Amino acid sequence: MTQTHLHQSNTVWNSELGEFIDDRHAHLAQIIRDYKPTYELVYIPKKERDATDTKPWAILERHPKTGNNIVRYLSEIEMNDPAGVLEWLFNADLDRNRPQDVFQRIQNREAAEQLMKLKAEEEEMHDRLEKVATIASGGRDKKHWFRHNGITYRN
Repeated sequence: MTQTHLHQSNTVWNSELGEFIDDRHAHLAQIIRDYKPTYELVYIPKKERDATDTKPWAILERHPKTGNNIVRYLSEIEMNDPAGVLEWLFNADLDRNRPQDVFQRIQNREAAEQLMKLKAEEEEMHDRLEKVATIASGGRDKKHWFRHNGITYRN
């Protein structure tokens, strides 16, 4: 593979693909290969993609006994965060982590997302109750009606 490094940009020309590749992607590919020699970062070149190729990147495992298996497909957006890709790879590696630890991390993430959702719902409910209490009390002026966003509420 012939590569020409351009000093004015952070891309590398890949003559096999006929396009520029971001340095971060090339570094990610090297790190993945160093982390586990059977892993490889693969890519569908832009000229070979169609509208259905929303995840043109993949981490491929080339295993002599089991053959080639895709470990994970990656979108362009996910590839903008190479550290996040590596974090996922390190956390999900069952060769280096116990399966129950990986499962616990997944459960912790789901619990955290659920707590964030519940907290937002709680805050929204508190705002609604505060609004109803204000309406029921007649507002600041203790009137028998209340106007909010152009709507008149009457006691």
